[in-house]
Amino acid sequence: MKDHPKANTQDPVKQMNALKATVERSLATAILYPTEFNVKNYVELQNRISNQSSLFADVWHKVLYNNPQLNYALIHPTNTVAKQIDLDLQHKKEDAAIAKLAKESGLFFFYSNSCVYCHKFAPVLKEFATTYKIAVIPITVDGGILPEFPESKLDKGQAAKFNVTIMPSLFAVNPYTQKSYPISQGLISQSDLRKRILDIAQDFMGGA
Repeated sequence: MKDHPKANTQDPVKQMNALKATVERSLATAILYPTEFNVKNYVELQNRISNQSSLFADVWHKVLYNNPQLNYALIHPTNTVAKQIDLDLQHKKEDAAIAKLAKESGLFFFYSNSCVYCHKFAPVLKEFATTYKIAVIPITVDGGILPEFPESKLDKGQAAKFNVTIMPSLFAVNPYTQKSYPISQGLISQSDLRKRILDIAQDFMGGA
């Protein structure tokens, strides 16, 4: 069993506060009365603190070496290569979550052919759906057809059922649990679309 340094009975917080007060007092004295003695006294105090900080840093690194589970940098890498690996692993987990959602659900896409935002969003949604193999049921509320979704269905009350008031609107629908979640209303980017689907995946899938 390793020996431990004898504990000081004085409260360490009080010790630290006293040391800070001493240093501040010494600095003030050296500035106001810059004699060789006063400056020397302040420098000695600063060196004492630097040595103590260096000792603390050495012990800190030793503790992390002996207890890697406490090393934040290993859990959340900061160097470029490790960080990229961490991001790749996270991306794979996210892809798996989206793939699971794709197997259990589909997307209802409400749009209007006269809506300029719908025309901008359609290729974004098409690319996303193709990438992740998610079924999309496109529903046109004005009868016009977007080129990305030539097999669109004419709205027969679905928009009212989903309380659609803004175009475009996108919903995730699970036919097994009969649950639906709004994903977006209005134009969003593919990265925001991905983020939104990931946000709802935990509650949406498996009837949770």
